[in-house]
Amino acid sequence: MHVSRVSIFAAAASLLFAAAPAAAQVEEPWTDPDPPGPPKRYELGEDFGIAVGAEYRAQGTYVNPISLNTINERRLGFIEHRLRFDGSVDYDEKVRIVTSIDILDGVLWGDNGTVGTDPEPEAGTTVNTRSPNEATPCIGYKGGEGGDPLKADSYGFVLCDSDVFKVRRLYGDVVTPIGLLRVGRQPFTLGYSIQGATGDGRANRFGIARRGTYVDRIAFGTKPLEAFKAEGERDLSLDNGFFVTALYDHLVSDDLRLVNDDERQVGGAVFYRAKEFPGGKDLEALAYYVHRWSDEQSTNVNIFGGRAISRFGPVFLGLEGAANIGSTREIAEAYKVINNDPVVDQTILQVGARAVARYDWPVVRAGEEKKPGLSAYLEIDYASGDGDPQARTDLSQMVWAQDMNVGLLMFEHVFHFQTARAAAAATETLRRLGAKSFPVDAIDTRGAFANAFAIFPQFDFRPHKDVLIRHGVLLAWAPSPVVDPVASLLGRDGVEIEDDLVNFAGGKPGQFYGAELDLRAQWRFLEHFALDLEGALLFPGDALQDENGDAVRSGLLQGRTTFFF
Repeated sequence: MHVSRVSIFAAAASLLFAAAPAAAQVEEPWTDPDPPGPPKRYELGEDFGIAVGAEYRAQGTYVNPISLNTINERRLGFIEHRLRFDGSVDYDEKVRIVTSIDILDGVLWGDNGTVGTDPEPEAGTTVNTRSPNEATPCIGYKGGEGGDPLKADSYGFVLCDSDVFKVRRLYGDVVTPIGLLRVGRQPFTLGYSIQGATGDGRANRFGIARRGTYVDRIAFGTKPLEAFKAEGERDLSLDNGFFVTALYDHLVSDDLRLVNDDERQVGGAVFYRAKEFPGGKDLEALAYYVHRWSDEQSTNVNIFGGRAISRFGPVFLGLEGAANIGSTREIAEAYKVINNDPVVDQTILQVGARAVARYDWPVVRAGEEKKPGLSAYLEIDYASGDGDPQARTDLSQMVWAQDMNVGLLMFEHVFHFQTARAAAAATETLRRLGAKSFPVDAIDTRGAFANAFAIFPQFDFRPHKDVLIRHGVLLAWAPSPVVDPVASLLGRDGVEIEDDLVNFAGGKPGQFYGAELDLRAQWRFLEHFALDLEGALLFPGDALQDENGDAVRSGLLQGRTTFFF
């Protein structure tokens, strides 16, 4: 069964360096170090300093078809853009305020909308268009008066209002004599991990990151072993040593008069880092634990995980694992209106893992001048699935962080579209049946890697330091049969549900997503401009087929310009 993103996103558990400033971001084998470091700090007088960064991105995307099984919703084409401002101000590098703001994130080029509905266009006719508005693409009802809002086929891409101005993060840091305290809205992690991604920079090997994942938190970090050293021998850097962090996250408040409806979590992490060590470089070993709870929904979740990263000559290795273990009755409570099953505390058992091996020639670490060269890359990914939507079974589907991209088309667009339509129909079904919460919203993967095992070999060729050509072949299977939980529950006609299960296209549940060919070419200019062209071709498997066993090939073309400072 699928789990509410609010209740089990396993959130800040994978906070790698909650108490470290941006300068401490570690280089990872599964991402590109772009930018290679934090923004430059400029001094204002003797005591104050500022650091600023800006990025403007414009991207055009064309997918044909986006729906592999229907004659409608065949093509998807649009141009979008985003402006991001990052900034900080500090006193003596000991007290700091940090913010990150997105403007026109995902907003379409042009004057888009329909008169009399939201969003309203600026002009009543296209021939009179003078100025663009702020519409964004989203999934909505398109069936008209004769359609059925309870069926996924009635939904597709429509236009929605946007958040013109979005504050991604706003927090304060203070360096005390015993460690660093951070308070406010901050990223889950300072890197790209299974359970959270900052969304900063241009780190994804394919595609883009959007807002990232962030949380309202109080965090504290320190290097406890340095206190036992002589003052002249203490290492106060963020690149080497043993670190300990602790955190408190306030996730949901809802009714301000009550306490038992709040969702909270506490936890921490320990990790060790070394830029150089006998036999290798850039070592990081980390383990974390977080406990999440909510009295109202009887939610108790224990979140474990860790990762290990290191270079051994030209080989760069990375391993990561994550698990969410606990129980909740929130999902069974909502689904009761569909199947009238007893409300029970469901066991949560979700697992995700990733392994990456990369061979670089020559080796160029973050911050060093780029050089022509080659890279061979192998990625193996896993996210547990759930093939039985009934309340008596475990909640076992793991959903990766949305901005931790795996490929360009299969998960990012095609599977996202299938699940988003199913989630919209399921939400309307629960609304009409009077459900108290809507965990079916989490059926929509939002382009994230979920219920999948993938092998993703890639090859990089850099003929010039400012030119990159990257090719990848993505093969993906589902550990559990791919099932639309609400459509399957609505179709249950007896004690057993196995013969009533359907996938998100209405076909029998399958386990092979398909094969995808990915290509990316990039040209950079003056270290402040990048032009990217990307393409993908998807050969779908039975997990994406309809009841007739049909699913056509799909292709993607994508181009973007990025200006950054």
